[in-house]
Amino acid sequence: MKKTTTPGEEIPVAFSSQGQQLVGIWHTSRSKKIVLLCHGFTGSKVESKRIFVETGRIFSAEGIDAFRFDFFGSGDSAGEFADSSISTNLVNLQDAVVWARQQGYEKIAVLGLSMGGATAILSAADLTIDALVTWSAVPDMRRLFSSLMPNWQDKAHTTDMVEYEGWLIHRGFWEDALRYDIQQAFTRLTLPKLVIQGTADSEVFIDGFHSFRDRALPPCDFMEIPGAGHTYQTPGHRRQVIRQSLIWLKRHL
Repeated sequence: MKKTTTPGEEIPVAFSSQGQQLVGIWHTSRSKKIVLLCHGFTGSKVESKRIFVETGRIFSAEGIDAFRFDFFGSGDSAGEFADSSISTNLVNLQDAVVWARQQGYEKIAVLGLSMGGATAILSAADLTIDALVTWSAVPDMRRLFSSLMPNWQDKAHTTDMVEYEGWLIHRGFWEDALRYDIQQAFTRLTLPKLVIQGTADSEVFIDGFHSFRDRALPPCDFMEIPGAGHTYQTPGHRRQVIRQSLIWLKRHL
C-alpha cells in the first residue's frame, strides 16, 4: 500500500435530522469516496481511545474521506441521551447519507462500532450505499441487555428510567430496540460487507460474529483480531482494525 502522511482537512459540520441539530467532523481530502462512522451505545464521534479520530485521519490521508458524527442525544448533538432510541439512530444515519450525497460523493460506505454496527446493519438495506463495515457489531438486543444489566426487564417494567453506568435510559429505549432483529436484517444484505470481531470480546459478540458468518450472503468477508477487546483498546489493535478496514475499502469502494 502506498503510504502517505498528510491527513485531509477536518471541518466541523452541523446538519439536521428530524428537526434536530446533529454535529460531526468531516475529514476530507476532496475524494469522491466517503465512509460514515457510526458510534456505539453511550459513545460519540470520538469513540474509545479516540479510535474514530484516528480512523478519520488515516482514511483521509489514504484517499477515502470520512465523516464521524454524534447521534441524537450523544456527544455534541442536540437532545438528551435518555430520549434516544435505535429508531432515531436509523433516521439520523439516513440523513447523514443524504448529507454525503449533497457533498457530491459518488461512493458511500458505512462503518459502525458496536451498537453503531447494529444501526448500520439495520439501515443498510434501505440506504443507497456501496459497502458496509462493522466492528464488534451488536448481534442481538435482548441478549445484549441481559449481559449488561441482570434483571433489566424487571427494572424496565417497574420504572420509566434505568441507570446504567451513570446514563439514564428511558423505558422506551428497550421497547423500541426489541422490535429489531439484527441477524434477520443481516441475512438480507447483498452489498459488499466486512465483519470484524476481537477474540477477547464478551461471549455475546463472539457468538454473534459466528452467527453472522453462518447467515451471510456474498459478497462478505470476516476477520478476527486476535486478543482484541470490544473497542480495540490497545494501540496495536486499533492500528490493525483501521488498516485492515482501509485495505478492504480500497478494494470494494
